[in-house]
Amino acid sequence: MKIEDISKETWKRIDAEKLSELLRDRMHERELSLSRVCEELEMSRSMLASILHGKRRPSPPRMAQLLDFLQVSNDEVPMSQEDSPKTKGNKIFISYSHRDKSYLDRLMVHLRPLQKQGLIDAWADTRLQAGDKWKKEIESALKESRVAVLMISADFLASDFIIDNELPPLLHAAESKGTRIIPVILKPCRFLREKNLCEFQAVNLPDEPMSVMDENGKELIYDTISQRIEDLFDDSPS
Repeated sequence: MKIEDISKETWKRIDAEKLSELLRDRMHERELSLSRVCEELEMSRSMLASILHGKRRPSPPRMAQLLDFLQVSNDEVPMSQEDSPKTKGNKIFISYSHRDKSYLDRLMVHLRPLQKQGLIDAWADTRLQAGDKWKKEIESALKESRVAVLMISADFLASDFIIDNELPPLLHAAESKGTRIIPVILKPCRFLREKNLCEFQAVNLPDEPMSVMDENGKELIYDTISQRIEDLFDDSPS
């Protein structure tokens, strides 16, 4: 596959999870080690590992290079069958436990460039001011959101307000309006045993929560979330 064959729109529609499975299978078939592929493509181990685990989608040139090296044809590349969210607007709802606020703060740093471009309006309850009718404000943000980022931990799952007031409308909107749900696993928790949540693909593997990652690993996760959101909202032509 030539680099020029991968257009921006094609790149955005590639199913990262299925692609990662295909790449792992192809490496196994060809008996290629992680070190060999990294050496041949001059790619870091952390970058290749994140691609192979579906945690990150490489840039179009890097994607083409990897597919060409592993002899993956155009027809084999798995494409997402999901349409763009049916909901309109640019609001993103971020659901988190206040005990995990440090993770929220860092995510907002990564989303700030998208906000400055006017591409998104990221909403978390930190925007509530004294005197606001907080429940009404939250309900309004939930209703208007096109994407929801769920920052999941044991504290998140133990929060009565989140479970009773935030998750039900988000899950309903995902089914009825196409609101996109993006879970990120902050700390070890029962995510995989929550039947209403585990059906959504998390940014990171549940057994690799952010709490066990070093700084670079955490930054990669934040950037991956930002990338997924940018892909959803960037409808400009190729």
